Amino acid sequence: MKTQFICEKCGDRFETAEAAKKCEASHGVLIEARVMPGTAYKRSDVKAQEIWAKFRNAHGEEKAAKYQFIGYASVDFGDVKKERGCDE
Repeated sequence: MKTQFICEKCGDRFETAEAAKKCEASHGVLIEARVMPGTAYKRSDVKAQEIWAKFRNAHGEEKAAKYQFIGYASVDFGDVKKERGCDE
């Protein structure tokens, strides 16, 4: 049996812990995520159409991105975190 180390951000597998940690650091850190007011919600719907997120990359630069949803699953956020082994 061979030990593998997994990047907790993207799921790639590595042979050493150092390589996995380097990959994790390359993804940056989520600083903020928001549902922006205005067009983010459909009329009379509680599900957001888009989420805006700000990240700080490994070089200390801040970058922003807009994520638009094309489908939804009705799930409890706490249950999903437990299922995926997320501590945060």
